[in-house]
Amino acid sequence: MFAFKRSTLFRYLTFAWPYRVMVAIVIVSGIAKFTLPLIVPYVTGLIVDRVMLNSLSLDLAGRTDLLWAYAGVLVGVAFAEGGMIFLRGYFTVRVATSVSFDLREALWRHLQRLSLGFHQSRPTGSLLSRLVSDVNVAQRMVNVGVFNIAIDAAAGSVALIVLFSISAELTLLVLAVMPVYGYLHRRINPRLRQASREVQEQNSVMSGSAVERLAGIAVVQSFAQEPAEEEHFSQQADELRGLTVRRGRLNQTLSACSNFLITLASVLVWVVGAYLLLHERLSVGRIVQFTGSAAALYLPVRRFSQVNITFQMSMAAIERVFAIFDVVPDVRNRRQPRAEEARRGRIEFDHVLFRYTDDGPDVLKDVCFEVAPGQRVAVVGESGAGKSTLVTLIPRLYDVTGGSIRIDGVDVRDYRLRRLRRSIGIVLQDTILFSGTVRENLRYGRKGATDAEIVEAAKAANAHGFLTALPDGYDAEIGERGVSLSGGQRQRISLARTLLQDPRILILDEATSSLDSESENQITEALEHVMAGRTSVIIAHRLSTVLAADRILVFREGELVEDGEHAELLRRGGYYSYLFDQQFGPLQELIAQSLGEE
Repeated sequence: MFAFKRSTLFRYLTFAWPYRVMVAIVIVSGIAKFTLPLIVPYVTGLIVDRVMLNSLSLDLAGRTDLLWAYAGVLVGVAFAEGGMIFLRGYFTVRVATSVSFDLREALWRHLQRLSLGFHQSRPTGSLLSRLVSDVNVAQRMVNVGVFNIAIDAAAGSVALIVLFSISAELTLLVLAVMPVYGYLHRRINPRLRQASREVQEQNSVMSGSAVERLAGIAVVQSFAQEPAEEEHFSQQADELRGLTVRRGRLNQTLSACSNFLITLASVLVWVVGAYLLLHERLSVGRIVQFTGSAAALYLPVRRFSQVNITFQMSMAAIERVFAIFDVVPDVRNRRQPRAEEARRGRIEFDHVLFRYTDDGPDVLKDVCFEVAPGQRVAVVGESGAGKSTLVTLIPRLYDVTGGSIRIDGVDVRDYRLRRLRRSIGIVLQDTILFSGTVRENLRYGRKGATDAEIVEAAKAANAHGFLTALPDGYDAEIGERGVSLSGGQRQRISLARTLLQDPRILILDEATSSLDSESENQITEALEHVMAGRTSVIIAHRLSTVLAADRILVFREGELVEDGEHAELLRRGGYYSYLFDQQFGPLQELIAQSLGEE
């Protein structure tokens, strides 16, 4: 009756295996909770027949004693049932929350290991929806779905045995409606699963769009696009509402049909039971016993409809979660990676070819060069020349499509990823800081750094002065992405964070291109401290920032077209000379004109 991918459900249930003892307690207490009430109609029937109708021909004292005995049994059942309710509820919450926690933690770990290409191709909000919303929905599989199925199946089986012992005719009558019940579920379940999946997908789309818009709220307000964004969000929310209503309609259709069939069975039981009573084939007490026991069967059957709805919704969410688990990281460790880190910092590009997709264009084409330990190399070229792509290959944010990259003579793919990346420090143009204090952000470079080491790194990055001027100094809260700091301040914190990492190789990806002259001067001075003794690869759009480099690599449309020192490249009059003239030619003309006027 449940249509699902067994492998997906099995994978989900493996997260419950560590809590199997608690699962057993839940199931046993749940079965007890739903079978104990079967004693109540049995005893009630005995009270009707033996006490009220006096089928045993007892005197008043005997009937009174019997009544008190039966009352004591009913009170005992009530106490036992209360205890089972507590055990079932408490351990259900513990198991469900533990499974949810483990699943979310495993998904987070997996997301951390997926390549940069994966994250750049998917909206952040969509991934957050899987991590938060879908895992929350999946949690209901445990506390409402799986446990209730096991408990209801066992309790229903016990109820059937009791019903057959009372009256086989009435029991077969109750079971006669079950095929119709099963047919309805078989018809509606696939549609309900699909509707649930569409709701989750639309919720993911809406979350992704909202996160993106909120992250760019400055752009929205600068262009006065608040009304357009409100309309856009309203349209997405309206679509989500329609899908949710459709799912609700299917839910209620299934619930209404189930309730009708159970009510119909109850009516038939009373009619046929009355007929059997009139023909002296059943006593009043036995009819009371049957109808009370039938309620113990109707409850699982009626609840099965709600459990099925939860099951279908949870499976849709679980499938979305495991769709992320099924993404194999493009960049991962080899079976026996090298455990040591790079120590000297020699970099070799050996006929490197790279494209982002199998059928995409070549972004880098047969790139070959070497960087000696401690050497400063600048990479220049127009936008789209492949500069940033080049440096992402060194720490294996992407893997080469062809050729190889070696550090200290070892292919980067042979290093353990964490070891490789600890050897490489990266300072980006768009500095990423996290919510929290300055100290916490600095310590992100090395978790075990002492306060003295943090201050030393900040001084080397020209950050100590402005940090001590903050109201709370190094313990100042900087806000999300460091919004309370200027671009130059954020960049100097980033440099200090990288310095704490103490990498052998330093990559600077247009680290000063978006700063004003004063901030650029401060960063440039700090970079001298950071680059000292380290192999440095500097990407810069502004050629003025690479004049002091030992070598300059000139890229054009993914190819390395020139390699040399600044003065040498200018003398050649090639592509680098062209780029230099593009940036400084107008300035040189102005200077010449000014001198001529004088």
